[in-house]
Amino acid sequence: MYGASQSAVKDNLTTLKWLPKSDGETLKIQSVNGVAAKLEQVSKELDELPPALKKYVIDTSGTFNWRVISGTDRLSNHSFAIAIDINTKHADYWQWAKGGYAYKNSIPHEIVEIFEKHGFIWGGKWYHYDTMHFEYRPELLMN
Repeated sequence: MYGASQSAVKDNLTTLKWLPKSDGETLKIQSVNGVAAKLEQVSKELDELPPALKKYVIDTSGTFNWRVISGTDRLSNHSFAIAIDINTKHADYWQWAKGGYAYKNSIPHEIVEIFEKHGFIWGGKWYHYDTMHFEYRPELLMN
C-alpha cells in the first residue's frame, strides 16, 4: 500500500510542519491512506498542550527511515513513513533497560490519547515496549 521499495515510498512522501506554533520542525510523512492528514491533526492538538507536556513531543527522532527493525530482517514501519518517534530524552525502550527487562514509561497518558484518537498505536503498550514510537495503524484500533 505504501510502496515496495525505498524509492516508491519516497514518491509518496509529503512535508509536514510539526508543532508549528512551538517547534517548526519539518517531517517527511506518508501521503497514502491519509497518514499525513492524521499526523497533522495530532500535531495541532499536541501544539495546544501546556509546556510541561509539550516537552515530550518537541524534537522528534523522525519519521521516514528505510531500515529493518533491530535484531530482525523485517522492515520497520519507519521504512514506510507511517511511524514517528517522539523526543527520546523522555522515552523508554526495552533494550535500554539496565539489569534485565523491566517495563518503564515516562510518556503522559494525555499524549497517548491524542495519537490513538487519530488511528496511531503506541509502542508503550507492547511487551517489547518502545514508548517514543507511534505508528499509523487504524485497522488495529477498529472495533
